[in-house]
Amino acid sequence: MNSPFFQLTLSLFLAHLVGDFLLQPNSLAIRKKKSVWMMSLHSLINGATAYLILASWSTWLVPLIFSTSHFLVDFTKSRFKKDSLWLFLADQTLHLTIILLLVVFYLLPNSILSYWFMMQPELASTIMVILSSLILLTFAGGLFIGYCVRPFQEQIKDYYTKVKKEPVEGLKEGGKMIGWLERLLIFVFVITGQYAGVGFLIAAKSVFRFGELKESENRKEAEYIIIGTFISFLFALAVSIIARLALGIK
Repeated sequence: MNSPFFQLTLSLFLAHLVGDFLLQPNSLAIRKKKSVWMMSLHSLINGATAYLILASWSTWLVPLIFSTSHFLVDFTKSRFKKDSLWLFLADQTLHLTIILLLVVFYLLPNSILSYWFMMQPELASTIMVILSSLILLTFAGGLFIGYCVRPFQEQIKDYYTKVKKEPVEGLKEGGKMIGWLERLLIFVFVITGQYAGVGFLIAAKSVFRFGELKESENRKEAEYIIIGTFISFLFALAVSIIARLALGIK
């Protein structure tokens, strides 16, 4: 897993995750849809993260392409009036395709390597895989799962509008925090080989929600929570297993 292709792809993939998710708060995500300047700022941040994480200090073409392509993809995306899961997936697919094209047609042919991998290849690989996994399981995973369950959220809103009843409010961002924690726990269980812990986590959450399933009035919310939970678990398992393989854990 420490081939030049893996090292370069991992470096730029982490740069994308940091720039597109970790360093893009909700305020910036909203404002960039209305302002070309905010979109330009977001694109420059992505280019800067690519430059710092690749750390090939004389290679300016990579951050330039990173910034320019990011602006063009995001600008095209902003032309669509309604955001959706498929638009999110298309956006991410384009960004990842550009990363692969950069690696295959520019970095590898010119023998450009990441400074961090030249210094400490094993340590750099481990840190980048773990950081990539953590961002995927929290910031990126939260967005992906949110898009997946959005149609069910709309059904629940329509139901409450029809019955003229106010939904019961939970803690502010409580669901988001629960999702982060459960996916991080799954990551820890998988990386340490404690797969039984994943089963225990699923069973524990099912028990907590069993009361809501028995109440017909809360059936929509219960089914929505179960669907979201299983999507979250599947996503976390996929990321964790890939991370385990990338780390070379047997």
